[in-house]
Amino acid sequence: MQKSTPETKNKNLKLERIVMEVFGGCNYTCQMCPQSNPGRGTNFTRKMKINDFERVLDQIVPKYGTPQINLEGSGEPTMAKDLDQYVKAVKKRNLKCFMYCNGARLNGKFMNKVLDAGIDFIRISVIGYNKEKYKEWMNIDNFELILSNLEEIKNYISENSLKCKLSTYHLITDNNKIDFEINEYKKNVIDKIGLQSYIWKMHNWSGNYENKNARFSLEKKTCGRPFAPEITIRAGGAAGRTSSMVPCCQTLGPPNEEKSILGHLDKETFEEVYWGKKYTELRKAHEEKRFDDIEYCKNCDFLYADQEVLVWSNDPEAKVGHMLGTRKDFILHDYTDSKKR
Repeated sequence: MQKSTPETKNKNLKLERIVMEVFGGCNYTCQMCPQSNPGRGTNFTRKMKINDFERVLDQIVPKYGTPQINLEGSGEPTMAKDLDQYVKAVKKRNLKCFMYCNGARLNGKFMNKVLDAGIDFIRISVIGYNKEKYKEWMNIDNFELILSNLEEIKNYISENSLKCKLSTYHLITDNNKIDFEINEYKKNVIDKIGLQSYIWKMHNWSGNYENKNARFSLEKKTCGRPFAPEITIRAGGAAGRTSSMVPCCQTLGPPNEEKSILGHLDKETFEEVYWGKKYTELRKAHEEKRFDDIEYCKNCDFLYADQEVLVWSNDPEAKVGHMLGTRKDFILHDYTDSKKR
């Protein structure tokens, strides 16, 4: 990817993915998530109004490409009762629509409407390889409900010949028992429903969460996100503001989330934020490996080049650094090397 100059930057940028948060709050209080520990804060737990959602999309698409749209950000998208309208807004623009969620509300007529709207991919977080572990880590006794919802979604997709792909996601809860957890997760989740699944090591949300299952610390290197063709937009932002753009979805929760705001698309244009002072300073600091100068980056474990973070998947195309659904050659690692940018 060529470095942008004032003359070429508008022409060269082709975004591959926009993580656009529909709803900032959550109906879960998971142990490993800053949504509940210590809590995200009311500035960020609001809903993005459908008019704002469409207005932001129209600023960017198709001028800066035809990116895949992920609806989750770091909130729970199924908290939006009219979620199907957001899916329709994405599909109306001929874009792929993805969603990562906890799946507790995704059943019945609500689920039918979301799927009928044309969503392309749903990934449900099932953190816990059995009923007890699920309750421990996700802080709710919903394991059987989620398995039931997965079965219902899978059947609805099949019965209506829909193209939506369904998958699950697990985080290793004990790094000393990785093989055991993989086998138990296969037995109690994957084999029961018959789905593609992804198992990763835990992360520390840019230092906002004290990870009890820490990733192996190696030499720090840019994660590539400040240079990659993807952006993250929150539903909320600073007090009284909405549609904040942040460097990535990892800056969830205090104290770093508000510090990571690069601008707000409620009153600023996409160009003013993306090529603005804060985003430019972030890219320069990553170029020069001055990570300690950025409060929301300095303790982030995504700066560690641990190739073992993707522990297991039955998706043959899954790999570290690749964003699900994007083109096969969109790998974050390509944006960690200044010679390739």
